[in-house]
Amino acid sequence: MIFNNGSDRDPVSAPAPAPAPASSSPQSEPSARSSPDHASARTGSPPATPKVSASPSATDPSDVDLAAPAGYAEAVKTMWGLAPAPCNQDEQQLVDLDDGMSKVEALVKGDLIGVAKDPGGAELLYWPDSCNDSNNYKLRALPNTRVGLLRAGLPKSFESCEAASRTGFGPLGLLDSYEREGRGFAEGAALCSVTDQGAVSMALIENIDDSSDEASVSGTLYVWPKKS
Repeated sequence: MIFNNGSDRDPVSAPAPAPAPASSSPQSEPSARSSPDHASARTGSPPATPKVSASPSATDPSDVDLAAPAGYAEAVKTMWGLAPAPCNQDEQQLVDLDDGMSKVEALVKGDLIGVAKDPGGAELLYWPDSCNDSNNYKLRALPNTRVGLLRAGLPKSFESCEAASRTGFGPLGLLDSYEREGRGFAEGAALCSVTDQGAVSMALIENIDDSSDEASVSGTLYVWPKKS
């Protein structure tokens, strides 16, 4: 069975800055009726506190440089994610970073877990080394693929992602928070790949949920297709 993690594959460009707010007249002054401080003085309640970002480590889309170099089309935006089937179903998940498509591949007796029979252009595979321990769940790059991790806090662009794709990505236990942190697999980071179609893809890690025995990951996927 095949799942599409995103269908809004529209080209996107770097977001334009928001227009500056209109300046108020020098003669205008806030009235006591509209002032929050005056209102709190009358009611005895403290003024409202400013909102704080719930996830300061996550990558804001505006922080991504979507400029495309010569030879590549402008970036296409979609979604990607990992949500494996239960181990007792003997299935593993494959993710194609050209388009965010994922599929579940059934295993049969004698198959090697962690080796896809038909990768179909996928770059990532998610499945445990064994079904005996939930901590064995591993995410790995498939053989003969080019995948690497771009850490949180580093610039997110075509150039940085293409460079990160050369670093390699070995098996990672997603349910082990210490292993994830040590490897830099965190919200705000990205998995980067030069795919089998020659595209450069950047899979942002925007949400990690390890509250159950089957960790899941999701985020925005930006793909710079190679011009033919």
